[in-house]
Amino acid sequence: MSTYPAPDLVLTARRIHLLGDRPSVTALLIRGGRVAAAGTEDEVRAAALPGARTEHVDGVVTPGLTDAHVHLTTWALARRRVDLNAARTLEDGVAAVAQAARTGEGWVRGLGWDRHRWGGLPTKEALDGAVPDRPVFMLSHDIHGAWVNTAALRRCGITRDTPDPAGGEIVRDAGGEPTGVLLEKAVRLVESHLPIESAEEIRGALLEAQAEAHRLGLTGVHSVEVTGLEDFTAMELDGVLRLRVLQSIPLPRLDHAIGARLRSGFGGEWLRIGGVKMFTDGALGSRTAWMRQPYEGGGAADLGICTLEPDEFRDHVRRAAAAGIASTVHAIGDAAVEMAIDVLGGADRLPAMPHRIEHVQLCPPDLWERAGRSGVVGSMQPIHLMTDIPTAERHWGHQRSRGAYPFAPLQRAGMTLAFGSDVPVESCDPRLGLFAAVRRVGWDGAPAEGWWMENAVTAEQALRAYTEGPAFAAGLPHRQGRLLPGYDADLVAWDTDPLNCEPDALREMRCLLTMVAGEVVQRV
Repeated sequence: MSTYPAPDLVLTARRIHLLGDRPSVTALLIRGGRVAAAGTEDEVRAAALPGARTEHVDGVVTPGLTDAHVHLTTWALARRRVDLNAARTLEDGVAAVAQAARTGEGWVRGLGWDRHRWGGLPTKEALDGAVPDRPVFMLSHDIHGAWVNTAALRRCGITRDTPDPAGGEIVRDAGGEPTGVLLEKAVRLVESHLPIESAEEIRGALLEAQAEAHRLGLTGVHSVEVTGLEDFTAMELDGVLRLRVLQSIPLPRLDHAIGARLRSGFGGEWLRIGGVKMFTDGALGSRTAWMRQPYEGGGAADLGICTLEPDEFRDHVRRAAAAGIASTVHAIGDAAVEMAIDVLGGADRLPAMPHRIEHVQLCPPDLWERAGRSGVVGSMQPIHLMTDIPTAERHWGHQRSRGAYPFAPLQRAGMTLAFGSDVPVESCDPRLGLFAAVRRVGWDGAPAEGWWMENAVTAEQALRAYTEGPAFAAGLPHRQGRLLPGYDADLVAWDTDPLNCEPDALREMRCLLTMVAGEVVQRV
């Protein structure tokens, strides 16, 4: 392998959005994987070393986009399993599981069922009729629940006498028998019995997922799941990791991380350590998000699930911060969001990277200013609202939903937003996220006037939340998220200018080229 550095690259395009409040240009000089100069083609060529190469893109270039909330390994493996997202009815879902069970052996696994799409929770009996002998494990659309058959319950020893774990629920029928649905931490009762994938299977799935991410214009991800660190480390060592990955630390590994003197910000070009991931509540769809007031139509106790008691949460945040580890906190309901704002806002601020709240899904107006003053990053997923509009109206009510996905008010209050997808809960296609943040309608286009449009952002603000926001959240605002001299040459070229088009065009524009560290990783 040659030890000589790659020659300079002069990249030209119709327009190049640098961000950082700089005017757009038409040319970049890329040297050693970073931007060396930006300006007109003549200006850039004058700064290039002899022998420079030229690449022209007939499109509009932006910084590469980062998905600030992914379950990358889960998504990568799910792409090879039963996909229930396309199943419109319970019958469709059972048919898909039955089809998959006709081949192979052992557990049948998949993801994507939705109680709202199917008109209620599924049951073990529905699976038993199609797959009576092999254990079946199907994660819900929001990954906060699981649907299993009788064979799986037997394999895991779950009976009517099995108690609900703290922070979880075994859904039962009127007679006390498990129905086959497990919520929140009860899912772990089955997960602990699932076979572990081989390193080769995980590597293959991750490489396929990485290629798909590049095709969509993503150059970085923030991985917030339990798995990932070992797999990404091995990929980096083998020279095949071509996404900038910020990997969170699972809460069960916090003591080990502290003992090993691990710190947020440790790492290199491709893989860095983020914060410790904690869950304070569940999700909207399962009515397990922790609320200040009861769900619509529920009793006084119908407040969802607090999965981490306040004192315990506060202690974890304090211990982690004292060891130089930031906190990455799942909070969806307004009670969980309020607790996260107060605890993280009062915690020690770390030089490596800020604390962050994942989802911030229901943040009422009385919390907006507190959120802005907290110094905490809001890691939000605009694409969720396209699915959640009818669900939020049903479970939270219209007026309370004014605080749902309040992008603009939080940004005006001073909170930095980092946009993502929560893949595989939703598609990681950032075009859909951009569209949702600007247009605020469901998949059916309703409501036509948009849903609480006072919370919408502009296309430029949305793009910055996919570029500058994740860079700030990762502690790299000086290195990523812009195309200024000294920044990583991570970029994407579109056939449409995302900052100068109708909102509907955002979801249709094509990614022509993706470049990471000055290397073309995808080209149409």
